[in-house]
Amino acid sequence: MPRIITLYLIGQVTKISFLTLIVLFSVFFLNEFTVYLEKVSSGELYPELLILVSIYSMSEIVEVVLPLSVFIGTIIAIYRLDQNNELLAFSKMGLGKRKVVLVSCIPAIFFALFVALVSFYLTPLSNNKLAFLNDVERFSDRFKLMGAEKINVLDDLNAIFYAKEASDRGFQDVFSSFETNESEFVLTADELISKPLNEKENQISFESGKFSILSEAMPLDFSFDEFFLILPKKPILNIEDLKRKYFHELLFTKDSERIELLKRSSMPLIIIISALIAASLTMRLKESGRFYIFLSGLIIFMSYYGLSLSQEVFSNFSLNSTMVFFSIHGIYLIAAIMLALDQSYQNFSFNFGGLKYSRNFMINLFVLFLIATVFSYLVFYVFL
Repeated sequence: MPRIITLYLIGQVTKISFLTLIVLFSVFFLNEFTVYLEKVSSGELYPELLILVSIYSMSEIVEVVLPLSVFIGTIIAIYRLDQNNELLAFSKMGLGKRKVVLVSCIPAIFFALFVALVSFYLTPLSNNKLAFLNDVERFSDRFKLMGAEKINVLDDLNAIFYAKEASDRGFQDVFSSFETNESEFVLTADELISKPLNEKENQISFESGKFSILSEAMPLDFSFDEFFLILPKKPILNIEDLKRKYFHELLFTKDSERIELLKRSSMPLIIIISALIAASLTMRLKESGRFYIFLSGLIIFMSYYGLSLSQEVFSNFSLNSTMVFFSIHGIYLIAAIMLALDQSYQNFSFNFGGLKYSRNFMINLFVLFLIATVFSYLVFYVFL
């Protein structure tokens, strides 16, 4: 097998898959960013946290769009090579159809390793950061939820706040009392504002008020134009959130966590197996046109992707999660091998009358099974 042709084919598949990833990632990211902007405009998210929240959401978007990007990229790359008669030239130089399929799947292996890193380490890290920011927001949200003309207690600060009036900006005519191990101090101010200062600290600001230290040793009383306190953020981590656990935390654990481990392990397998299906299907249907290839391919991919992400549903029927995992991926792997090893590479139809006489009977049967699976899946989730 000529090395330069192999590298050229790998380069084409990698380039188009990467470009597809950029396009899909941009669409999903802009949609997510728009949602965050709406939360900022409605007051549900602080503007200071918009960029951080957007950055931490990137890994989960990559995890979602990468399998589809590799699948579509493989189809486009092989179809373009065929339309440019490059596949014909490859065959003349010793790179047959089966070898083209196998070489086209090499980039998928590297993408699979990357998505495994994202799924098991980057996404949990991002989810922990997002949870941290959400817990950070709660500090300021508590000030928003405090009503006027009532006493509000913040146990973690060992403080009492009372405000005569409240507005969107903060609180007016405020009385607050803080207790420490050594003394107690009182703050009265015309206005109180609270906001996150950075990723690790919160700030509460008092404007135009009076500060008093109630201490027998050294009492103190003075006025100020602006006085602020900087307090460390204290996130409350929910250790039961499986999406925030790393690979080593999910390994050798209980059933619910094993399902999460198997779902994340599905992502690399989906990329490799679907790339093999995409390459084989495109070689088989290259004479049928782009629309037919994409329609058939997306039906297969979406059924595979949907079943893989819904593995926990089968646990409700007392099915072993590990057996479900290997069954789903095993079925599609066998289908991919059937498509790759078949030497006819002829078009197949959905002619029900002549189905049993078709040379591609098993392929027809499998595609019909996938259509029935997708239909059943949609009916189950939409109508039940």
